[in-house]
Amino acid sequence: MQTQASKATFTNYLLFWSGQLVSLLGSSIASFVIIWWITLETGSPAYLAMASLVGFAPMIILTPFAGVFVDRWNRKRLIGVVDFLQALATILIIFLFSWNIVSIWHVFAVLGLRGVFQAFHAPAVAAIVPLMVPQDKLSRMNGVNFLLSGLVNVLGPIIAATLLELWRINQILWIDAATFVVAVIPLLLITIPSVRKREEETQYRQSFKEEFGEGLAFIKRARGFLTLIILATALNFLLTPLSTQIPYFVKFDHLGEASDWALISVSVQGGTIAGGLLMTLTKGFKKKTVAIMLSVYVIFLGYAIIAITPTGQFWFMAIGGLTLAVCLPIANVSIQTITQTVVPREMLGRVNSVMGALASAASPLGMILSGIIVEVIRTANLFLACAISGIVVLTISWFFTDIKYVGENGSNAEETE
Repeated sequence: MQTQASKATFTNYLLFWSGQLVSLLGSSIASFVIIWWITLETGSPAYLAMASLVGFAPMIILTPFAGVFVDRWNRKRLIGVVDFLQALATILIIFLFSWNIVSIWHVFAVLGLRGVFQAFHAPAVAAIVPLMVPQDKLSRMNGVNFLLSGLVNVLGPIIAATLLELWRINQILWIDAATFVVAVIPLLLITIPSVRKREEETQYRQSFKEEFGEGLAFIKRARGFLTLIILATALNFLLTPLSTQIPYFVKFDHLGEASDWALISVSVQGGTIAGGLLMTLTKGFKKKTVAIMLSVYVIFLGYAIIAITPTGQFWFMAIGGLTLAVCLPIANVSIQTITQTVVPREMLGRVNSVMGALASAASPLGMILSGIIVEVIRTANLFLACAISGIVVLTISWFFTDIKYVGENGSNAEETE
């Protein structure tokens, strides 16, 4: 049974999406202040790596299994419950800060809880997009999403850095809790289409193992998909030191302050906005695989620019961040559009989850190693080595694998008829 996106479902999606953007702003503010607190409190790259790991590892472990449940359960109810639980986790850490009994381990525990909730939230939100957005609007909508998400993430660090001069951390974190509540209101007002087949249309209810296996089987069967995931795994591993150690790089290698880190964060999100705007205005690129590869080349060029930044020259670092971030939406929107077009809609939850988990599988190792390596060598040397390695891996994959054929598998509408 196929559910066609319509003008009505698209309107509902825009309402839902507006609430999610508000929630994203709160999360962006909270993430900035918590990571900066860890940076100042510990002064250790290993603790920063651990913070990333405890938040990320639950998503790696649970997301493939969560995707199956996303395809089985009521997605509206699931998103609402997870948003509520994330708000509770934030309120817990607020009280710990308020009572002056917070420790680094309390923060890690809450980050881990939020990682668990995100393992269910992210695939649920991703799976409803092609159900509610007409296919001819998918690429542009994905671009708009990156555009406005980038704008929200520009505002987040600016607001957070400003509020850190005026408020205590526990007061700032109330913004995050409040935005989770705001996100639930549009969710209550809309209807999210279901893709589960009615009982009389199904000979038997598939087991969890069978449904999970279907997601893996599709990835293996669709030409170039598995290669794309393996490449993404390698590249994410190489990019992980940058996302994990950039606060340490700014504070201790370049003697920066919260405002300097905010500048770098804003430049990155500004690049994301520019890339999202490009994808929105162009409706994406016809040769999506070529667009993915070229954009990732530029991403690693920006990585290298950050690595060679002269001490204290944050404008130079910002240029690298801007260069890197402009191409992130091009690569991600192209991958999203290929997936949303090719994967059968009733399998989107589990396929998205399996793809996401496999693509991120090496990131926890990257987090751990980056914390250890930065204790031994300069952060800049690690960044530069990763940038050069990324360019080499990308070149080898283009010339010696079938990645150039990814997406040549028809449409999900055709596959599920």
